[in-house]
Amino acid sequence: MDCLGILSQAVTSAVSPVVSFCISPVSVCITYPFKVSENIRDLDAATSKLVAAQADVQDKVENAQLQGLTQKNQVKEWLDRVEATKGEVDEIKKRYRERSRCFGTQSFNCWSNCRISKDATKKLTEVHKLCEDGRFEEVATQLPPQAQELPVRSEVVPKEEADLQKIREYIDNDQDNIFGIWGMGGVGKTRLLHLVHNHYKGSSAFDIVVKVTASKECSVEKIQTELCEKCGFGRGNSVESQARIISDYLSNHNFLLLLDDLWDQIDLHRVGIPFSLDLVNQFKRKVVITTRLELVCSLMGVKKPLKVVGLDHEHALRLFKEHVGDEIINSHPLIPSLALEVVKELDGLPLALKAIGASMYGKKDPREWDYTIDLLKKSRLNEIEATPEEEKIYYRLKLSYDSLENKELKDCFLACSLWPEDYHIYKTDLIECWMGLGILDASDARNIYNPGITFIRKLLSACLLEEIEPNYVKMHDVIRDMALWLAHDLGKEKDKWVVRTGAGVNQVLHESYHWHSVERATLIWIPQNLANQSIPCDANKLQFLNVSRTVRAETVVKNINFFCHLTVLNMYSCKLNSFPHDISYLVNLRHLDLSHNNISSVPEELKFVRKLKYLFLEDNWIASFPKGVISELKELLILNLRAIDNQLRKQIDNTNGEDIDGENIDGENKRDYMTWLIKEIGCLRNIRSLSITLYDATHFQSIMEIPNLPIRFLVLDYVNETDMLLIPGSFLGNDRIRDNLEGLYLSVKSASRVIIESDSQNSYCPITDLQFENMEMLEEIILQKLAPKDLFTRLETLEIYDCGKLKDISWTLYLPSLQKLELVRCDNIIQLIEHFDSTSATEERTKVVPPTFPSLNELNLVDLPNLQTICDQSIMFPSLEKIGIYACVMLKKLPFRSNTVPSKLTIINVKGKEWWERVEWEDNDLKQILQPLVQFW
Repeated sequence: MDCLGILSQAVTSAVSPVVSFCISPVSVCITYPFKVSENIRDLDAATSKLVAAQADVQDKVENAQLQGLTQKNQVKEWLDRVEATKGEVDEIKKRYRERSRCFGTQSFNCWSNCRISKDATKKLTEVHKLCEDGRFEEVATQLPPQAQELPVRSEVVPKEEADLQKIREYIDNDQDNIFGIWGMGGVGKTRLLHLVHNHYKGSSAFDIVVKVTASKECSVEKIQTELCEKCGFGRGNSVESQARIISDYLSNHNFLLLLDDLWDQIDLHRVGIPFSLDLVNQFKRKVVITTRLELVCSLMGVKKPLKVVGLDHEHALRLFKEHVGDEIINSHPLIPSLALEVVKELDGLPLALKAIGASMYGKKDPREWDYTIDLLKKSRLNEIEATPEEEKIYYRLKLSYDSLENKELKDCFLACSLWPEDYHIYKTDLIECWMGLGILDASDARNIYNPGITFIRKLLSACLLEEIEPNYVKMHDVIRDMALWLAHDLGKEKDKWVVRTGAGVNQVLHESYHWHSVERATLIWIPQNLANQSIPCDANKLQFLNVSRTVRAETVVKNINFFCHLTVLNMYSCKLNSFPHDISYLVNLRHLDLSHNNISSVPEELKFVRKLKYLFLEDNWIASFPKGVISELKELLILNLRAIDNQLRKQIDNTNGEDIDGENIDGENKRDYMTWLIKEIGCLRNIRSLSITLYDATHFQSIMEIPNLPIRFLVLDYVNETDMLLIPGSFLGNDRIRDNLEGLYLSVKSASRVIIESDSQNSYCPITDLQFENMEMLEEIILQKLAPKDLFTRLETLEIYDCGKLKDISWTLYLPSLQKLELVRCDNIIQLIEHFDSTSATEERTKVVPPTFPSLNELNLVDLPNLQTICDQSIMFPSLEKIGIYACVMLKKLPFRSNTVPSKLTIINVKGKEWWERVEWEDNDLKQILQPLVQFW
């Protein structure tokens, strides 16, 4: 090729892309005027599809809202975009029509055609994108549960009303976004927060009102977890993803967040609280914090914090007298004036007034009052200037501790501080802890738990514990701090007791910590990233160790063989697959709790832990229990084997009740496992409480043949076929059974009848909890020899699950102590209670008039597809507080008239608005009375 050819080719190669680049858009632009009608038709067709998709999404949203769900933010945003786009499309089409009128059906204005065609093409792309974006898997999410009333005892005093007014003024204004309340512990900050919560809950000002407790070991994760639990948010797999979930919801709702007991600055943005808390897009966003430290208010950006101080003298004296009692105040002429002096020493602190007032109850001698005043004045001498502010109150509160009647009760009080701050403590766990520590010796009691219940009542009376629910208590954080201060010898030995949770464990779970001084340690909810660390070997003074609810807890306690003084080990719900290694080294162990794990076998070495008195193995998968282990543990007082053998139960089910091949235990197959285990239990002379699951009627017969066996919880989960399940009167009439049996749980699939009988006309069934579960053939529950109200005098909870052939539970009427009634998936029930009036031939059913559930405070009805009537409206519910109704589609009426609505009824939980809208009302007054009580789930 010559030079000219080469040069020509080079020029062509260089110029061609440039020419194409320039010509391509020109050619497109040139086509716009000639394709305007086609582009408008395409846009119109695509918009029609978009409108159809919009209608489908809106239908889904409306259906979801009828079920109590709320539209997702991204769905709302998409629907808004669709509306905007429809308007823009209409504008383009309008321009197209108007330009056509100029020249008939065809416009020759190329510039106008070009602009319209180009806009239509661009909008078509947007419409296609919207259609793609509108393919939602879910259009709605669960609404947060409506805020429930928080407990507030006694009337609001003028000082509190003034403080509340200031807080409400901040919340109601549209300027400040965060407000702070500060003051010393026990002054009433949390009470104020409860009053604020109750004022705004259910108001139109906020969609969400939620109180979260921060406490000393506050973290972003802790606040996120509590928010999710209380608001029903989905769970993320990291702090960041959880923050997005929380933020996505809160960003489009009015919310009031009440953050109680904050000790340090917390990054609300990391939690997921929308960064701008001001009034944004007309959404109201407010945060109120309480703290003991004014500095925390400053760090959180509070401009004008409110300092809370003690009560004025008049109301302080009134509160004090409430807890002392008028009888004591008026028992001697000198006591009223002495009471004034005591109140003066307490600086108006509500917590101190209640605790010290309770400690003075029963003291009628003025000399006792003089002594109390002397102690209070001496406590002030101990408040040297170097004393931290929060400790000053401890010296005064110590008087309430000193007033406890004996060392045993004082030690029980101190042990309550082994649970984390603001923890709801299960009463049974507390009693078992006291026994494990050797504080409470109840081995001689008819019921080993009764002395502990008495101790709890005394601590409640002394205002050192608070009752949260019938089975739970908690410590006020200041009372708990005082208890730890006392346990640490007035704060001088701060390493004796260690209580940490979550990320706070990182402060102590390392070798440089003073573990050689630690005697009692609670390290629970340890996160996985810290669970690879261990308590060091030099923790040889350790007597009490609780690492419950911790994954990989076996690593934390891998040096357990060095803890030779350990008496209590709690590894509840740690996902353990086996017993801790080196368990035989714990020769002083008295209390071992391995409940709610995945343990498959018991090691033979357990028999060398001969001082063991309390063994808890509830809810495990144990299928191997070496012979001779239980019989060697001769000091056992409490043994919990409830639901111990779920794996064996499944294996037997799968083999239709035939003997199981496989691993043998001492030459006997697993079918005989419970037979010889029951015999060994019968040899335990000191046993005071047994909880056990039985899988065969012969095992139940063997248990009944053991004299004076104190069974506390009994589960009958028979695998063999039986048409009738009999609980004989000879069993229930046994003195030890009557003193100890609390729970009876029946799950026998093949039984069509359950007969519970009394042994005589003067006997009663002692149980407080009765449950029927997964009894597919059950048609009838028969109570023999005594009327139900005389047989079940103590029954508090009745739960019936998956009993598809059961027709009614009319026998529950009149039960004197029944507090909770729950039915789930009982398909054959049409009317729950069939009341028989005075014309009935059955005399026993007409003894009590009017018909009533005298103590029932909670009624839950779940997935009862054929339920049409709860009961007739003549039946009274004088104690009813809560009703839950879920998936009962045929139920159309509630069992009340407007003049018989229970006076204590505060909550009606309903699954979805659709059912509530279909309820039939005899009069509008009834609906107006009940409507404010409804909470949708």
